[in-house]
Amino acid sequence: MANVTLTKVGKLYEGDGGATFRAVDAVDLAINDGEFCVLVGPSGCGKSTTLRMIAGLEEISEGDLAIDGVRVNDVTAKDRDIAFVFQNYALYPHLTVGENVAFGLETRRTHRSALVATLTGAGAARSEESAAIRARVAEVSKTLGLDALLHRYPRELSGGQRQRVAVGRAIARDPKVFLFDEPLSNLDARLRIETRTELRMLHRRLAATIVYVTHDQEEAMTLADRLVVMHKGRIQQNASAQECYERPANRFVAGFIGTPPMNIIDGNLKAGAFVANGVSIALGAEHARISDRVCALGFRPDRVRLVAPNEPASVAASIAALERLGDRTDVALDSPWGRVIARLDADATRGLREGETAGITFDAAHAHLFEPGECGARL
Repeated sequence: MANVTLTKVGKLYEGDGGATFRAVDAVDLAINDGEFCVLVGPSGCGKSTTLRMIAGLEEISEGDLAIDGVRVNDVTAKDRDIAFVFQNYALYPHLTVGENVAFGLETRRTHRSALVATLTGAGAARSEESAAIRARVAEVSKTLGLDALLHRYPRELSGGQRQRVAVGRAIARDPKVFLFDEPLSNLDARLRIETRTELRMLHRRLAATIVYVTHDQEEAMTLADRLVVMHKGRIQQNASAQECYERPANRFVAGFIGTPPMNIIDGNLKAGAFVANGVSIALGAEHARISDRVCALGFRPDRVRLVAPNEPASVAASIAALERLGDRTDVALDSPWGRVIARLDADATRGLREGETAGITFDAAHAHLFEPGECGARL
């Protein structure tokens, strides 16, 4: 396998009237050998463009890209020794599953045989290599549970089976780097969960270098060794999934990572208390070092508790909606601070009714303060 290094990589597109649009802006990223690195962010954040530049499917406008320490900006896609798994599977409909899995190996052999024929004037012996290809296809098919499907065509497969075939075709080539572009987005919810578990187990078996793109932050968190959160062409945070969740670098990451997203309230910090719309609540000692200022307060839904409406250190609210999810309930509350979401154990919400009043309090030790603005840094 290999490491991948992006140094100040950027991508510019020309628009109407000669104007330029910067899709990716000065991305610095080092992906280690054998690492499962996930690029995540909303649509249009630059993650797929970054992946396509690594693959050689998009030209790099600025900066350098290296694979195993070798600069590959000008190396064609087919010569980078990478495998790309597309969102729409990109299987050949006229080939069987076995032929699709073997396609990259057959193509590589065709090129090599043509070279041998040119140099020697004779066709290369094929039987030994054919046996090796069959053995490789059988090995990969067993790994992915495709043994019984080798003679079927893509039209005869389910979405999950097609996705496994696309992964198998990539694995068969034994490339230096695997690239995945939203590979699970066409699957239903249950199959997405099953397939991402299979991908994670497959990564452990192969110890492969994987760069994976998704807009689904839950998918990203469950798969990633390291999470790269992107927004407007820039990396907002590059860390483990747990760190992005517990210590978001800025307000954007705080609001994007986590389901439901973090509650974020605009207001002011005054003498160790947070004030918004005339309602004040004391924060913990860990915030005392921060001077009075305009800022935003963030706290996770699972850190919220409901108390009596007039209990000290709480904000009065009205229960707007209850979403009962079996073992837990998401409670939407309307307060002077705006809409607040609480995620509670189901047992704690059995007696709640929409329209009732409640007090909101939260674990101040796990609250965050952010500078103003969409990407305001965590204080």
